[in-house]
Amino acid sequence: MQKATVMLAVVVPVVVLSVQAQSQQRGRGSLTALDYAEIQQLYGRYAIGYDTGNGDMYAGVFTPDGTFELPGGKTLQGRKQLSELAAAPGSNKGPTNVLHVNSNITIEPSADGATGHAYVMLVNLGAGGKASTLTGGGIYRDIFVKTADGWRIKKRIYQPAHSVPGAQTQ
Repeated sequence: MQKATVMLAVVVPVVVLSVQAQSQQRGRGSLTALDYAEIQQLYGRYAIGYDTGNGDMYAGVFTPDGTFELPGGKTLQGRKQLSELAAAPGSNKGPTNVLHVNSNITIEPSADGATGHAYVMLVNLGAGGKASTLTGGGIYRDIFVKTADGWRIKKRIYQPAHSVPGAQTQ
């Protein structure tokens, strides 16, 4: 039993260091468990900020010069434009309307920080006794950088499901 413990104590750190070295050699850097957790929190704050109309929370997940590329070639840049998107008057935000649900989040180290992908589903909770419906969705493709204020989205591209390469229509 002691030999197995000693072997694990030697082998595990060697494997971890080897994986980190390979990752860094490929120019991908490395991320800590805390980095992964902080980046994943951005997905939640993004969705809640937008869905509740909290423009400051929503825009705060981006760098000050961050960009959000929307379908049709429209790009929003900077926290002012991003905040206005989330806090737009008459946008019908709130817990009884459309919610962004992120899933299958993947985060990978990169030379400049990290990249991420997530599926997003837009769910209308159906106010007034109406049935809830899935109203849309797609994929977020993200570039994250670590700033003095923590991890932030430098660039987000949203691809609706019907425009994702290989998407099937039914």
